[in-house]
Parts: sequence; structure tokens; C-alpha cells
Amino acid sequence: MELELRLDGKLVETRPLTIRPKETVPQVFAISQTRNGIFTLHLTANDDLTVDNDAAIVSLLPPPVKVLLVSRGNRFLEKALSAVSTVQLSTTALLTDSAAAFDLVVLDDITPLVWPEGNVLAIHTANTNWFDGWSRLEAPAIVDWKNTHPLLRFVSFDNVQVAESMAVKVPPWAVPLVESQQAPLILAGEWKRQRIVWIGFDLLQSTWPLRVAFPIFIANAVDWLNPASAKASQFMVRAGEPFRFAFAQPITNQPVSVELPNGTVKTTPINPGTPEWVFGATDKQGIYKVRFGTNELAFGVNLLDAAESDTTPRAELQLGKYAKVQATRLRRANLELWRWIAVAGLIVLLFEWWYYHKRTA
Repeated sequence: MELELRLDGKLVETRPLTIRPKETVPQVFAISQTRNGIFTLHLTANDDLTVDNDAAIVSLLPPPVKVLLVSRGNRFLEKALSAVSTVQLSTTALLTDSAAAFDLVVLDDITPLVWPEGNVLAIHTANTNWFDGWSRLEAPAIVDWKNTHPLLRFVSFDNVQVAESMAVKVPPWAVPLVESQQAPLILAGEWKRQRIVWIGFDLLQSTWPLRVAFPIFIANAVDWLNPASAKASQFMVRAGEPFRFAFAQPITNQPVSVELPNGTVKTTPINPGTPEWVFGATDKQGIYKVRFGTNELAFGVNLLDAAESDTTPRAELQLGKYAKVQATRLRRANLELWRWIAVAGLIVLLFEWWYYHKRTA
């Protein structure tokens, strides 16, 4: 089979693949992109479920990321942020406003007078609204890290020592990324529509900035905290999930037309002043083209579910949390012997009738 990559319908690259049943083979494409476009992948495989052989994503060129570094001086952190090609870095020693002009704020061991309203990378500092409280933890040993999270992609914490850290309990809005035996050392989550990455220890009191994983983590953090990245992810939804789009400005009473992957067009009205438009008819895989007024946008719907793509017959299906149903099985029923006994009896009667008439003849 082959894997075909297309940009706006034009073939970019073809790659041969050999995939066994239930096997996962990651593929990485390095493609130069000069404009916004739609990438589509097609797997030329003849299988029982062809709808999951296609996938599409709306790829938007990343705009510059305005980053404000609030620090007393950290050359490791400043160089790691400057190494990200899309970052426009500004530095200051004190934050006195909400930093609304920046996409994200990095607080390096500084408690600001006014906490920023945007996304935050907080290092060895914390807002009292984030945690119930904290204490001091000396020489915590890193025992585990969640390498499946986007923030820890290609990041390892082998041979990283930390002299001291803030010890907190994991709040409901966050997930632990790096953990010690006593408390989490790095958390990430969303609190009141604000993405937060929290590092409990001072970078200069650890060996982490000396590892190659440190600039990789900073690049991942910039991408994860960048508001443009979060907006770009909304243009790819799973089949059956609604597509949501927030209007930057109030719109007038005008309909929104949606062209489905099969070419049909659906029109939905929008009331004036509606801050968000929700489209729920996303049961077809493919590209949906949206038009309202003079604006146009597109989003992709994909069947990204390993459980649905697995067409192997199962002996049992889980329905909800408690209910289960077993698959239908063919069983051999007990043979009904009375028919054969009746046939034998009929043969005996016919023989007796024949023998009686033969004797009396």
C-alpha cells in the first residue's frame, strides 16, 4: 500500500508502507509551506473500513508569538526562548499590568504585582488562586514523567537533579507532567480559559538547563501556550463532535452556509449578537467549507478513533459503564429423534400390512 500526501488537492509526496494488522507505524513529513492550506492523507489500502483511510487537517502558517519574559536574569531561559524561530521576545524585571499585548508571559521566580490575563509559564512562583497552599521540598527525586503529553514530546528527565521545589497538591484544573515521590514538579492545565504551565523549582537550582531536553521543552511550551496554536486545533474535529467558532466581532442577522464533503450545502441562521456558532452535523469524514458574509473558512472532520477502526469481531461488547452484551454464537441444537422413530414405525406398519395381505391371498 501507499500513503499519499496532498496540499490543496495537489500531490506532494507518496510513500510506500507495509502495515500489519493492529500495528502502528508513525510517519513524519517535512514539507515547506508558504501559505495557508489543507493537507490530506490517503492510504491506498483495500480493507473493510475505507473511511479511516483518509485524514485532513487545515494548516495555518504560525504568526509571530509575542513573549514577555519577566526575570531578574536567566541566560539559559532567555536563550531557549530566543531559539524558537517564531518568538518575538521582550524582557522586563517587573510586571505591573496584565500584559494584554503579549501572547504569553514567562514568570521566572517573580511574583508579579498584577497577574497576566493571558497564558502563563510560571517558574518557581504561583498564584494563590491556583493552589490551596504550598510548602518547601528539598532535593526531590524525579521518578516519573508523562512523555505522551505534547509538552514533553522528545523530552527526557534522565539525570536531572533538583535542589529545591515548591510542594503542592494537584488541583482539579491541572495534570502532573513530572512527578517526585512527594509532590508534582511540573503541572499543566487550563484555569478559567487561561492555559498554565507551572514549574515548581528554580531552573538555576537544577541541572535541567544543562540538558538538551530543556530548550526542546521551552519550544513545546511556547507552541502549547500560543493562543494561535489552540485556535488552529479547533479546525480539526472528530466525526460526530460539534465544530465551534467564536466570532471576533458581533455579526448581523445573516445565514451561514456549510458545504459538506459530498457537495451538498446546509444553511443555518445566526441571531444578531451571537458570540459563538456551533455546527453539529459532522458525521461525514472530509473537509467542510463555511461561508458567512465575506468570510470563508474550512475545517476537517476525521475518524480518529482506534476502537472504531478495529473491525475485529469481538466476543463481548461494553455498553456504557456497566452493561455488556455477548456476541451471537451458533450452537448445535439437540436432534429431534421422534421423526426417525415415526418413520421406523411407519415402515413396520407397512411391512405388517404387506405380510397380512400376502398370507390371506
